[in-house]
Amino acid sequence: MEEELRILQLVGEGLCCSQIMVRLALDDMGEENVPLVRSMAGLCEGAGEGGLCGVASGAVCVLALYAAKGSVTEEMLPCYPILVDQFMEWFKGTSTTWGGIRCEDIVAHNGGIQPQVCGNIMLRSREMIIQLLAENNIDPSQPKEQAGGSF
Repeated sequence: MEEELRILQLVGEGLCCSQIMVRLALDDMGEENVPLVRSMAGLCEGAGEGGLCGVASGAVCVLALYAAKGSVTEEMLPCYPILVDQFMEWFKGTSTTWGGIRCEDIVAHNGGIQPQVCGNIMLRSREMIIQLLAENNIDPSQPKEQAGGSF
């Protein structure tokens, strides 16, 4: 219930789905990164074109936050491509529940933008992210620099 309330709060602040996914991860880490959250707006509403659901693209960005390479001095965790693949396979497999993987398909399937549908997609996707991170020994409360993970 706490997650649902946090999502509602972030929606009330005017953040979109992809921004919320990253903001929740930053909250888990106790981090603030306004430029990162702002940049995630580019993925909202299927990158503004009804394309890939912003929850899915935002979720993959969250996985990258924990496991991808971010500078010349760091390495991608070997599990990163697998995390992305596993998440997207799950999302595609589950997407029939809400009408597809594209924002425009989800909106059309549900008769318009339905905050409860998008909220449910965010909650379920977040659960999958946490599960995948745990399976790879990645602590969601730690930034990549501190988290470790499967090597």
